[in-house]
Amino acid sequence: MLRTLLAFAAVLACALPARAQSSYASTRDTLRFRETTQLRMTLTMPQGEIPITVEQKSMVAVVRMAGDSTRGWFDSLSLAVTGPQGEQRPATDSALKLPLHFRLDSRGRVSNVVPPKWPGSLQGMADPSHFFDDFFLRLPAQPLKAGLAWSDTTTITDSTAERFSRWTRRNDYRVERDTMVGTTPALVVRATQHMSATISAPVPNQAMRSDAQLTGDATGFFVFAKSGRLLGRRSEGKIEGPVKMSGAAGEMQMSQSINVTSSIDAVK
Repeated sequence: MLRTLLAFAAVLACALPARAQSSYASTRDTLRFRETTQLRMTLTMPQGEIPITVEQKSMVAVVRMAGDSTRGWFDSLSLAVTGPQGEQRPATDSALKLPLHFRLDSRGRVSNVVPPKWPGSLQGMADPSHFFDDFFLRLPAQPLKAGLAWSDTTTITDSTAERFSRWTRRNDYRVERDTMVGTTPALVVRATQHMSATISAPVPNQAMRSDAQLTGDATGFFVFAKSGRLLGRRSEGKIEGPVKMSGAAGEMQMSQSINVTSSIDAVK
């Protein structure tokens, strides 16, 4: 189960009206979020299990411009990868302030992503191309109020000469209750997600390819200000499935399991 909203010092706001706008405010202010994501991966091979842990901590900034145009970037970024060869902490200075352009509509839908040229030393790590795919709460057409439920399904396909990925996410939301974050009236929105992914890519530093079919589920919640701003998110889930490695030396079958926990907090 997810942790409670202690990080937000939230309390029930029974005296407040339950309705809230169902769109993101069109402020031109730069919004900043503290983000932490941890992946605990296990590769199960004929020789045994290989555990790998990846932790990412960042301060990410987002500013909306004319229309739905939006720009995001990392103000700070740290990465730690722990595996069979010990811990690695790559330098990330070259990734800071690189602008990612995308469109963010009033209901939290992201499209037309134009990523920056990512440093070669961080290829395959903290890639911002899909950082905002699932970042914002997807809002319904109706005004938000306690008890309102809705669903949203997205499919994102990414294809290059070497890589292919397709992610499908079905999200089910329900407004759970009113709350307060400091002096800001907000709503707690419970979220469940079913994910499926098809991923094909070259294996780094090896003349091989990997092909994976993964499925899984996640649960969590959003805290959304009634004025139209994301205040926070918690999510915890697991995705797993078979992986085939193929190359000149032949094929090898294995399975992969990934447990993910993430938190996002708006920074004043």
